[in-house]
Amino acid sequence: MIEGGKRIFGKGKTPKVSIITVTYNAANLLYDYFENVKPYLSDDVELIIIDGRSIDATLYLLQQNGNDIDYWLSEADNGIYDAMNKGVICARGQWLYFLGADDYLKEGFTQMVAQLKDKNTIYYGDTIYYGKYYSKIYNAYYLTKLNFIHQSLFYPRAVFDKYQYETRYRVYADYHLNLLLWGNDKFRFEHRPLLVAGFPEGGFSTHEKDAEFEKDRNKLFKKHLGRSAYYRYLNRTIGWFKTFFRIISNG
Repeated sequence: MIEGGKRIFGKGKTPKVSIITVTYNAANLLYDYFENVKPYLSDDVELIIIDGRSIDATLYLLQQNGNDIDYWLSEADNGIYDAMNKGVICARGQWLYFLGADDYLKEGFTQMVAQLKDKNTIYYGDTIYYGKYYSKIYNAYYLTKLNFIHQSLFYPRAVFDKYQYETRYRVYADYHLNLLLWGNDKFRFEHRPLLVAGFPEGGFSTHEKDAEFEKDRNKLFKKHLGRSAYYRYLNRTIGWFKTFFRIISNG
């Protein structure tokens, strides 16, 4: 393991928000990444970077930007969500925010940080999604159509005191986590109409498949989103006749 950042030199802080970014051979992205992120860092916002033992110039760039990174480490991992779980452990913020190396923060990020209050609430803002402004207030049924945009979400620390990313879902562990949270009465999601981030087209989940999640999708929806959303989802995907037959069969 190789590590660095301000914390190594005794310059740690107790921030309100931790930005967590995971990287692997991301040197071609990091110049723009740091140019974008640095203005948003403050006593309230720390930066954590977890690298998967890159073999390009990523480590060099992390070292060169060490005065702006609160903590970084580089070691082998078991995929993106394993790295994100490591980031959670390393973070000291009261809220945790995940940002990809090719994503970018927008002006509403700082406003959102100021509005984070309830420590059992997952706050979410607006994003630039496929080149367009995306703002959506979610309900259980809509969550069967589309996962929350992860660049929009600010998770309170309490979420990760109870859960972590399930790494057997190699692509949709974030979707799985959001379903668990939706179904847990201790937590709630709350929207703020603030533009917090954007991201380019063609992200990780766009091109990769997750057979484990697809196998479990129906039971996860049924368990965590409630019967109404689940049966509306079935009606949309398999038709009303088969949905009605399932309702009759299951009682």
